[in-house]
Amino acid sequence: MQLTIDKTRLERALQHLVAFTDRKDLANIASHVCLEAKNGGLRLEANDLEMGLCLHLEADIVQEGSATFNAKHFLDIASKLENGDLSLEADADFVHVRFKRSKFKLPLFDRNDFPAFPSHDNLPFLHFSDTTLGEHFKKLVHVIKTNASKYEFGGVLMVLKDRLELAATDTRRLSLVQMDADNIPEQALMTEYILPKRAMLEISKLFENDFDMFYEPKDPSMLFFKNEEMLLYSKLIGGKYPNYEAIFPKQFAHTFDLEAQNFKEAIQITSALSPTTKIIFYPERIEFESLENESPSFASTSIEAKTPLEGFELQVHARHLLDAINALNTPTFELSLNQSTDPFLVEKDGFKTLIMPFVS
Repeated sequence: MQLTIDKTRLERALQHLVAFTDRKDLANIASHVCLEAKNGGLRLEANDLEMGLCLHLEADIVQEGSATFNAKHFLDIASKLENGDLSLEADADFVHVRFKRSKFKLPLFDRNDFPAFPSHDNLPFLHFSDTTLGEHFKKLVHVIKTNASKYEFGGVLMVLKDRLELAATDTRRLSLVQMDADNIPEQALMTEYILPKRAMLEISKLFENDFDMFYEPKDPSMLFFKNEEMLLYSKLIGGKYPNYEAIFPKQFAHTFDLEAQNFKEAIQITSALSPTTKIIFYPERIEFESLENESPSFASTSIEAKTPLEGFELQVHARHLLDAINALNTPTFELSLNQSTDPFLVEKDGFKTLIMPFVS
């Protein structure tokens, strides 16, 4: 294999690919990327057997062939070089990198040992024409803990109904949203896909708009995401997600709108001294206090607000409530309450977060 390619373009591609390599064990071929020079272009793959990324670049191909090399080591080299064209040439044991007067060589692994990239041929797909899916992923990752007691909670649940429904929980809070997509099947499949948090983060970075999601209608094991430049696959989390719909109360005793910014600022003031905030609702104001049993220090503040309550107290983990309000990114939000020990709901424009109160 021999080719010439723009250094910046190759470096940018490898910055995407390195996230899909094994960076702990450099002796593992999954720590490498695979390059294949063919048909006047360069195909690059990274695959750690849980997730993989494939993309294509334009290059001046002198001799077709393939090679593997460690992506991190190449990036270390590229970061020291100025812009310009570099040449890559592979022999039996090394990839030789030449840039102006500088020369480097990186050891090769056997191309035949590189893990095969799964196929998405003949799978049905949804089309996303805007950034909505990635934006929802960014909001939902805050609810997901990868070290959760149940393995299933380490990702987002995606359910194909008449719309695409997304749910995430850490057992103390549950976020839920539905969204539209092109090519939704006419008959709801109700198939569940649990996409790992790691995949959510990469998809939200790489696929901004105008891309497809290929899915297995029955017994799913992975999902594929594809646009004009790249193809990403991710294995799914196995197991059965709990019946999240049954957790939502069928009705609330009190529902009212609040200004988001004033409410967040008040929580931030009291949370400076305590992770838990006590909120007391009155008809013309809302008071916020840090919990004195958590710290001898004390903070309090209040905001003007209209509520239907008189002396109603709610204790809540400040971070949970702030995450829920920040995810909405709206000037106001809707708060729904039952008893002070019951889950309460933060909602706006269809994005819902159900939060368990703190019970001392």
